[in-house]
Amino acid sequence: MCAAGSEARGFTLMELLVVLVIAGLAVSLVGPAFQRMLPGVGLEAETRTLAAMLRHARSQAILSGAQVSISTDADTGGLRLSYRNAPYVLPEGLAVSMEGGPNGGGADGGAQILFYPRGDSSGGSITIKLKGESAEAKEGQSRVIVVDWLSGRVERSTEEEQERLKEERERIERAREKERERRKLGTGEGFSA
Repeated sequence: MCAAGSEARGFTLMELLVVLVIAGLAVSLVGPAFQRMLPGVGLEAETRTLAAMLRHARSQAILSGAQVSISTDADTGGLRLSYRNAPYVLPEGLAVSMEGGPNGGGADGGAQILFYPRGDSSGGSITIKLKGESAEAKEGQSRVIVVDWLSGRVERSTEEEQERLKEERERIERAREKERERRKLGTGEGFSA
């Protein structure tokens, strides 16, 4: 359809197919490499999922008027909720550990977190870590989900942040203890006239 003597502009079908094949190969090679570079994205997504699951368990306890428990499942390495038949299994490459609060001992001696019908809980935390040979796993990249015993509130954070908060609580407790000792000595308690 070109006028006689004019040069045709554009690409042939064969040239377009070659470019599409090369682009497809590049995408297929870059995809897995990109996924290996960002394992923290999967860790964060799984942390959000587990936090949502814990919030749902708290809501179930309030709505049903019955206690709901979350414990580790020894067979699958996942988490078992008392109102579900099947345990929740984490994706490959992630490991979970649980620390129960003061009232969070399970029947089998393992840790568990309990949500009560009033909305409060036994307290505790769930730690999700990367496992494997990746640099992020070797660095110990992890996330922590903390359940407050008084309010039943579920919050996400990192292990480093939790360690910092623990040190701050210990520092405050030491200061309170010093103040109690100072007042005890200053007011003359134990002095009889």
